Amino acid sequence: MTTIERTQPDRAAPLKPGDLDWRPLDPGNPSGPQMAALWGDPTSGPYGALLRVPAGFQSPMHRHSSDERVVVITGASIHWVEGEDPDDAPTMRAGDYMLMPAGVNYVSAAAGDEECVEFITQDGRFDFTLASFPGGTASGTDGTASKNGAGPR
Repeated sequence: MTTIERTQPDRAAPLKPGDLDWRPLDPGNPSGPQMAALWGDPTSGPYGALLRVPAGFQSPMHRHSSDERVVVITGASIHWVEGEDPDDAPTMRAGDYMLMPAGVNYVSAAAGDEECVEFITQDGRFDFTLASFPGGTASGTDGTASKNGAGPR
């Protein structure tokens, strides 16, 4: 992902999903998950964004360096942490909330036959570190493949 700058408006500023700047989390996979910043800048610090996850998508086991808070807007998703059975993961549907603590390895997936849209927010920048590389530092959101992974939630 590239830098997105947003300023604080002086009045209500409604945004519709079709008007947002949707950007692939991995530019090498434009049909994968896409993020649209609503406030802040996911590449540098605190932010709030919509995440659109295609039907059938499943992330690799990964972690983030900041707590991630998620609310499902449409569709459904499942999330399970390392060591858990994905078949036991509860299905999150519209209105459901999840807190994924920083540093916890987990997998996210769209559930069912439709895409899932989630509101996500973090107090730090968006990063993505593959669980198979515990000694690395977190990668950024520029989508470049690296030892530390870059890609979707």
